[in-house]
Amino acid sequence: MSKKIMSVLGIIVVVVLLVSCICLYSNKDTQDNTLVLGMDDNFPPMGFRNENNELVGFDIDLAQEVCNKLGLNLKVQPISWAAKEQELDSGNIDCIWNGFGYTEERNEAMTLSEPYLKDKSMFVVKVDSSYNSQEDLVGKKIGIQNGSVQERRLEESDFGKSLQEVIGYTDYLTALMDLETGNIDAVYMSEISGNYIINEQGKKFKTFEASIGEDSKGMVIAFKKGNVELKDKVDKAIEELRQEGKLSEISIKWFGKDITNN
Repeated sequence: MSKKIMSVLGIIVVVVLLVSCICLYSNKDTQDNTLVLGMDDNFPPMGFRNENNELVGFDIDLAQEVCNKLGLNLKVQPISWAAKEQELDSGNIDCIWNGFGYTEERNEAMTLSEPYLKDKSMFVVKVDSSYNSQEDLVGKKIGIQNGSVQERRLEESDFGKSLQEVIGYTDYLTALMDLETGNIDAVYMSEISGNYIINEQGKKFKTFEASIGEDSKGMVIAFKKGNVELKDKVDKAIEELRQEGKLSEISIKWFGKDITNN
């Protein structure tokens, strides 16, 4: 083989290696600069699909503003809510950001942000039912969302043990449909999500306060245990958005008022 041919082949090899390195570096750079947000895509108004099948919601808007501040690309990744902790631990997502309520158990298992949104739990019943308080639901059938704070509270409370049955649903919309048909007596759910769904769909339900377990500290963002660096960056960005009035603006857009923690 002539020296000329060997030189040409050598140049080709070098070019191929350079292109490969550039591609690998580019992919790595894109991956490192992307925040993968895990969410239940049927949890309005925090995160859900609109009539155009687009992923929208309060948390998505807030996450986008945070990513803008941090110079990150946002990737919204729908996940099974029942498997959210496994998705986080495996590295498939960087955070759980979707109306995620604070609990001590979750705080032990994951690194949690500061609460950024106030929320409470409530019972929803049919408008013409005779139920007017939590005590009226003893011995009844209650619907909850699988993997929710409400499910855990019923499992651990004396009130939960007093119920005839606790029925789990993949989402609140399905639970409320079952309530309408009379298959269950009440839905135990997030006040924020419940009020939004009822108002948006023009449903006629009756609601009243729930008092089970610990008082809610609010909604938080969950990161893999030990990922304090990312948690601190997100907390700082949210605080800046609060000071700038952007957090309030997003809240008013979705809820008609500012319900963010002050």
